[in-house]
Amino acid sequence: MKVRSPYTVLLAVFVVSRAGYYLAGVRFDARPVLHYFQFIDPELLKHRLLESLFYLHVQPPGFNLFAGVVLKSFPVSYTAAFHIIHLLLGAGICALTYHLMSVCRVGPRLATALAGLFTVSPAVVLFENYLLYEYLVAFLLLAAAALLFQLMRDGGFGYAVAFFTALLLLVLVRNFFHLVYFLAVFGLVLYLGRHHRKTILLSGLAPLLVVLGLYTKNWVLFGSFSGSTWLGMTLDTITAHQLTEAEARRFVSTGMISPVSLLDAGAPLRLYRPYIHPPRKTGIPVLDEEVTSTGATNFNNLAFLEIQRLYVRDGLTLLRRYPVVYLRSLEAAWFTYFLPAGDFPFFDLNGPRIHALDRLFNIVVFGQFREAADRKELRVWYAQGTRAGLVLYTGLFLLIGLPLLWTWSAWYLVTGVRRGTLEKPVAILLGFLLFNIAFLTAVANLLSSFENNRYRFQFDAFFVVLAGLAIERLWNRHRL
Repeated sequence: MKVRSPYTVLLAVFVVSRAGYYLAGVRFDARPVLHYFQFIDPELLKHRLLESLFYLHVQPPGFNLFAGVVLKSFPVSYTAAFHIIHLLLGAGICALTYHLMSVCRVGPRLATALAGLFTVSPAVVLFENYLLYEYLVAFLLLAAAALLFQLMRDGGFGYAVAFFTALLLLVLVRNFFHLVYFLAVFGLVLYLGRHHRKTILLSGLAPLLVVLGLYTKNWVLFGSFSGSTWLGMTLDTITAHQLTEAEARRFVSTGMISPVSLLDAGAPLRLYRPYIHPPRKTGIPVLDEEVTSTGATNFNNLAFLEIQRLYVRDGLTLLRRYPVVYLRSLEAAWFTYFLPAGDFPFFDLNGPRIHALDRLFNIVVFGQFREAADRKELRVWYAQGTRAGLVLYTGLFLLIGLPLLWTWSAWYLVTGVRRGTLEKPVAILLGFLLFNIAFLTAVANLLSSFENNRYRFQFDAFFVVLAGLAIERLWNRHRL
């Protein structure tokens, strides 16, 4: 009897699971393109795409380029187009997760089981049917890891160009992947790949120049050498937003912070008018619009540059003079980081349709033994002193397992390199996985506090690969 390829089995699992979820009522949610701040006005994406991308400052342009191309190509059926692309990304995520376990010498049965379980999990399906960065980023990270392994094993200009293209796309899609990230990976790969240094150097320089060009453009036009001018909103989230109402009003009344900090970051522009100088009209819609054609606030309006500066000033003041607010942010950040990825409030379209399966998965796999209908309830309970029991509302198995898994994997890497038991391409691949987990976890938890499980989802597949490696090694040791 012919043994089927693991990729064939996984493809069948993917197709059958997606058919089952469709029958359960899951549908692609493209609403974010109409209302979320991450997107330029859809009408501008359709009709003034290049101009709008050039003057986009609130975030890197890559994701809006992707959205704009789809909207221009499929102005009526864009939801179906986004869905098809996400399905292809999902199949790629499944295959790449298996592939990375395979090159790490995880047995095919275990690798197939883990990749299959991951790909049919409710959280993966919820993100697959939700138009935001995470699914694309998850695919690009896996692709970059696979390409890095091939580059270190086989060399070749093609692998090097593809690897740095994946890194460039990550930088252009999401500001998590800062210039610092690109330089760190570039430098480490250049140092470790001494047999391919000329190839690596030549392949990485062009993408690096593109990133520097983006940062320089924002510096010249908007006074910010960065890929995004969202820093003020970020600082507000981890400082002023953590104040109680009484604390906020007291600090405003004493002049310690501005009245702007009483507003939620991202409030409609009209609420900020008493505190800012209205900018001159430029004739460029993406900079002048206060409200998009769909009624959403345009956070790329030039007025938000001044608003961001006010948030930065207030945030830095609070960090210096009342740092307890940042400790509150860190508590919330780590709590939400260990939530199951599917426990996300904006999955209001598909979440209820598969809630029973999601809860079963969250209890059995992640150890989330209690569920809150609204995260605001958790904040109230925390303020009332009900804290010890809150651990049951996060993913208890994740809280224990993820740090242990990362630590064991780091130990395995270090000892494998010292003893010479790990092939160099595998060692570099594991280093890449661990570096990304550590770097992105630090960025998420130091600079955010509410949606950190969403940010973790981007590299959840890396944890699956490390879990496969750990189970394989422990099983082999037990058999010996």
